[in-house]
Amino acid sequence: MTKRQFEDLLLRASEVARDRDFFLIRSQSLLGTCSSIPRDFPKTIEADLYPRRHPEAWTLLRSRLGKGSAFFRRNGYHIDCTDPFLATLPDGWIERLISFRTARTKGVTAWCLEAHDLFVSKLVAWRDKDVQYLRKMLAHRFVKAATIFARINDLSMDAGRKEELSGRAKRLLAEQRKPNPHTKRPKYRR
Repeated sequence: MTKRQFEDLLLRASEVARDRDFFLIRSQSLLGTCSSIPRDFPKTIEADLYPRRHPEAWTLLRSRLGKGSAFFRRNGYHIDCTDPFLATLPDGWIERLISFRTARTKGVTAWCLEAHDLFVSKLVAWRDKDVQYLRKMLAHRFVKAATIFARINDLSMDAGRKEELSGRAKRLLAEQRKPNPHTKRPKYRR
């Protein structure tokens, strides 16, 4: 999904839900922290939006803008109403949300996860697509190791599970340190 497509989806979600503020979790959250997502990131056709002030509108959003809707068949992308409170996120994530609002969204705002919170959430989910995404976040230096480990410590879970997540993060970070002749390093730093 392109930035322009996301802006269109956000506007339409606002019309359907009669809400001007949405949580944006998962992959598209990077829109809040970078002007454009690098081309080599895994592609997605959905945005995990959830109405912030009128959560009861999620069923209407799914039927009108979700997978299988006329909107999806016409445009090739859709909304996935994911309740952010069901995701495993570090304590304090709400205070770190980053607003995504452009001239095209006409004041409608997507409140995006901060990059380290997004990283830890994907570290918990640990599906193949999440692991690919985490590797790209590290390759493009969207996150810092020290902050990743601090956010893991801020998770509400037992010490054994935190240790497991720290091990995953250490393995991913170690991969990034090994030179790979097939991977080009970005020319910029964040």
